[in-house]
Amino acid sequence: MPPTLPTLVAAMSLALLAGGVRGYCGFGFAMLLALGLTLFMPPIQAVPLALLLDLVTSLGLWRRALRHADGSCLRPLLLGMAMATGLGVWLLASVPAAPMRIVVALLALSGAVALLCQRDVAAPGRGAQARGVVLGAGGLSGLCMTLASSGGPPLMLYLLYRRMPSLSARATAIVFFAASSSASLLGLGLAGALTAGTWQWAAWLLLPALLGNALGQWRFERAPPRSLKFSVAPLLIALSLWVLLREALG
Repeated sequence: MPPTLPTLVAAMSLALLAGGVRGYCGFGFAMLLALGLTLFMPPIQAVPLALLLDLVTSLGLWRRALRHADGSCLRPLLLGMAMATGLGVWLLASVPAAPMRIVVALLALSGAVALLCQRDVAAPGRGAQARGVVLGAGGLSGLCMTLASSGGPPLMLYLLYRRMPSLSARATAIVFFAASSSASLLGLGLAGALTAGTWQWAAWLLLPALLGNALGQWRFERAPPRSLKFSVAPLLIALSLWVLLREALG
């Protein structure tokens, strides 16, 4: 069934907002969109749609990111992600919609709180480069990405702790998220979560997402954000609490 006009307008507005946040901060599109879409549809539909739009709208970033990504860090991150993605697909396809909606909101909320609590460290220490730590960061991010499109906070916290140069960290994150979204979509497609409705919704939301991305980038060039603490994190907290309150009252 096609969505009602109010639902479609609300979803398009959400895609515009999420695109603006990603264009301005370089981060947060899939989390915000997936979390908001769970107000209109089950997570098994919302998460693949958010991942698909995130992947398509980031196409223009891949070429430059591949040149500047840190390969020595990226390889174990991708390996950890690959090992965890299957588990995420199985959980998303198996858990009923209501409990999964709560899981999605809690993952986004915990990621936002972690960003707020993140502090700079004088030096990352050798532990940040230990293979087990990198695999764990990639695995946790991949699992959260598949379950709730919320793989950003675990990876970004790790990259911030590792104190990589900003250009390299951003490029590494872009490549990782592109690979993680692709792997998650492949698994979700095999599980039957990519339906004709997913592609129809993607067609409706693509233009607002691209427009928001362009507006956010325009704003970034004039007044860059001070920190994720004052941009993505408050939005995620507000939206997560809204979803949790709605589930508690419903």
